[in-house]
Amino acid sequence: MQFLLAYYNDVSPSSISQNDIINYLNYVKTVHGVGRDKCRMAASSFAFFYKHILPTPYVLPSALYPRKEFRLPDILSVEQFSKLYRSITNVKHKAIIGLMYGSGIRLGELRMLKMSDTDSKSYQLKVVCGKEG
Repeated sequence: MQFLLAYYNDVSPSSISQNDIINYLNYVKTVHGVGRDKCRMAASSFAFFYKHILPTPYVLPSALYPRKEFRLPDILSVEQFSKLYRSITNVKHKAIIGLMYGSGIRLGELRMLKMSDTDSKSYQLKVVCGKEG
């Protein structure tokens, strides 16, 4: 709240409008590179202030916060994996890396894997303790 009041230092808190708050949040996002979650937290603190401390109508500007974009994680290209795989000399490590890359199994799932969870005839793995636990 103090940064908002410092930004509008010549204006009293009661005369700061919702559009002023939106302009301030846009300023913070563009100039300071603040992320979506920080802006949402600031807007929530402004809402609390204007609803409970200085009772005035205030609507949380949710239009400023588009849904968080979903990004797939970066993965190794086939060439990068081939280079990595060729550089491994330990057979056990080569099997671990090959199984993880080829099946997409996570490290925690791999650690819990038992021989009874493998079906070599149908080339299938049974993941017992997956991500959800």
